[in-house]
Amino acid sequence: MTSRRPKVRPVQKALLGWYDRHKRDLPWRRTRDPYAIFVSEMMLQQTQVKTVIPYYERFMKELPDWRSLARADEQKVLKLWEGLGYYRRARNLRTAAQSVLADHQGKLPETLDGIMTLPGVGRYSAGAVLSIAFEKPMPLVDGNVIRVFARLFRLKGDLKTGPGHKKTWEIAEELLDRKRPGDFNQALMELGATICVPEDPQCLLCPLRDHCGACQEGSQTRYPQASVKADTVEVVVAAVLARQGSRFLVRKRPQGERWLQGLWEFPSMEGKDPDSALTALERKYGVKARRDLFHEVGHQITRHKIRLRLYQAGSARKRPKGEELRWVTASQALALPFSSAQNKLRRTVLKTAQKAKTPSGGNAKGILRIQGPS
Repeated sequence: MTSRRPKVRPVQKALLGWYDRHKRDLPWRRTRDPYAIFVSEMMLQQTQVKTVIPYYERFMKELPDWRSLARADEQKVLKLWEGLGYYRRARNLRTAAQSVLADHQGKLPETLDGIMTLPGVGRYSAGAVLSIAFEKPMPLVDGNVIRVFARLFRLKGDLKTGPGHKKTWEIAEELLDRKRPGDFNQALMELGATICVPEDPQCLLCPLRDHCGACQEGSQTRYPQASVKADTVEVVVAAVLARQGSRFLVRKRPQGERWLQGLWEFPSMEGKDPDSALTALERKYGVKARRDLFHEVGHQITRHKIRLRLYQAGSARKRPKGEELRWVTASQALALPFSSAQNKLRRTVLKTAQKAKTPSGGNAKGILRIQGPS
């Protein structure tokens, strides 16, 4: 690992001047409300700004303060989060709001130790919220900041773990502008998100190009050095579309399953192959499924590449112990929070059912007739 000592004041001045002129107009930048800033930072974890904006605006409209979030039903919170992914963030956010009311007199803690007692708050989130909401001199490091530092100081090796990651935090602490810590931290992230991007960095537009070691030697694309990626794991999942008249069966994923707890789905199971997973589902719910595939979607969760296959079946005859199941209409299904992959199945099912309606807009004998998707 190599680096040169930061030229602190010139870097601060250049970066903050650029930020003042070019910062994006984002909804959470129009307020100093700690609640609004906290919500935005929880949403922005591992998620791009353009994706977060509509979710943030809907969320703030429905749950505008700590009290409304703390008292909200978990299903409502998950529904507002639907499609944003990493749903643990939503549950942690609601629990954090409850803690703010119960343990902190309705005010977000303004100390590092205090804010890190809240679920879902790590070192990065703490630095972001404290510096932006309260102007506390707290540094932060995220993926964008790592990329900026790697090029600026020609940092080699793995910067996401171990000594390399520690080095990035040391640089963040040394560079931080104590008078404008919130703006400085946002400027660093903004630079990484809009100028110092992974591919084809816009160095001619960069306010730090005269300070950047990689830019000076023309080696921008060699930084940061790629870390070893974990192997992708293939996951095969079978799901059943069990019907009862105009309704179909959905299941709430219970606590204890490895992901997507609290979300709804067409009953599904993992297996070593589609047939074994489907056979296990038939036994569990007492259904007989057709072997011709109704629909298949692909989805990725961290390093898990999921193949989700949906099969049609008749009405379920079993209700496994501990399972929360519902027979729902199309409109009721739309009101429930589904994961992104299961939502793709839901859209296909409802679209196909709509096509199967008679020209008069009704279903023969009130039955939801579902055929294979066209």
